[in-house]
Amino acid sequence: MSSPQTQQIIAGLDAITPEAFGGNEVERLQVRAAARRLLARLESPYERAWGFCFEHPVVFAALQTCIDLGLWKAWTDAGGGEKSLHELVGLTSPTVETNLLRRFFRLLAAFNVVEETGVDRFTPTPFSFAIGDESTKVRASLQAATNQYIAAGHNLPSYLAKTAYREPTDAISNNYTDSDPEHLNFFTRLQKSPSHYEAFTGHMEAWTAWKTPWTRVYDTGKLLQGANLDAAPFVVDVGGNTGIDIGHVLAKHPDLPAGSLVLQDLPEIIEVAKGQVDGKITAMVHDFFNEQPVTGSRAYFLHAVLHDWPDDKASLLLSNTRAAMVPGYSKLIIYDIVLPPTGASISQTTMDVNMMALLSAAERTQGDWEGLLTKAGFRIVRFWPDPQGYEMVIEAEVGVDGVGEGRGAQAHL
Repeated sequence: MSSPQTQQIIAGLDAITPEAFGGNEVERLQVRAAARRLLARLESPYERAWGFCFEHPVVFAALQTCIDLGLWKAWTDAGGGEKSLHELVGLTSPTVETNLLRRFFRLLAAFNVVEETGVDRFTPTPFSFAIGDESTKVRASLQAATNQYIAAGHNLPSYLAKTAYREPTDAISNNYTDSDPEHLNFFTRLQKSPSHYEAFTGHMEAWTAWKTPWTRVYDTGKLLQGANLDAAPFVVDVGGNTGIDIGHVLAKHPDLPAGSLVLQDLPEIIEVAKGQVDGKITAMVHDFFNEQPVTGSRAYFLHAVLHDWPDDKASLLLSNTRAAMVPGYSKLIIYDIVLPPTGASISQTTMDVNMMALLSAAERTQGDWEGLLTKAGFRIVRFWPDPQGYEMVIEAEVGVDGVGEGRGAQAHL
């Protein structure tokens, strides 16, 4: 029997729910980070090692197997609710052996993926229900990990050993190509494999929706001041996937005329986007490593695009964008991670090493951004921090005579 003090601590922790924060995402994330620190303090070194080496792989295996069986979707489509193990078996296709599913569900219940309500009886949690709800893109995110992320991460130590532990910078031949069965790079694999493309695009949609809309971080209203919408578009979203970010602009400024907002991406993505974005938004096929066809826009927006590319490729993209801009009028708006000098978060550091493993790319510090943009002929005006502490909006403009002046930035970190 635990002591009254221990019981009180457990009761206090069990009482914490998302509803306690009243929709305040900043406070919820602060408590989430504190909970992670608590677990790190409470676990012994061996318990932490056990989790990394023994728990995580099999939990993911159970999640993916149930995806493959169609169980999460079928359960959610049936409205969720408590089900017996026999009923859950009946939702699988192909039909799974009862004891195999029982073993998986014991594990998933222990990790709070499902809730065990009795002997061989279970109910979904918000997480497992969301896996079956395709609109959340949670299933797509898990599938993308199975398709690409896990193998690339597993391969990274051996790949770095082959390269004498040099930081990867080659976008074409890298750790991902070393792990791919046909030695394709990450984006070529997406183009060749529709299932990989579908999962990755869904994951990107979910990730973008999770983050603070950029229009809450940066006042797009000031961009409208002096904007000549008769001459050129208001915002061009370069590499904007299926249009979540450009949609935020329209939601904030619903009176913008048709043609003021442009969404650009590769053909297969634009094909999907055309069925999703508002009719006021122009969906345009464009490869950002080629000349930017839309000239003179008030703003060119890049969200989590430059972090996909090492400096040489990022510089080419920026040069193409700068050539389309009007000095003194056009703005470059980048929404991306700016790594702090100390205390980088789990989300930021995880993304940084994933960029290394998948793309030979990296997240950048403020100094890295200043160097990259200055060399590309831009002057940074200001860094605008996301209140959630994940990304920042970087406002920049064409430097004098196309020469950047990075040190003139107001770094509001």
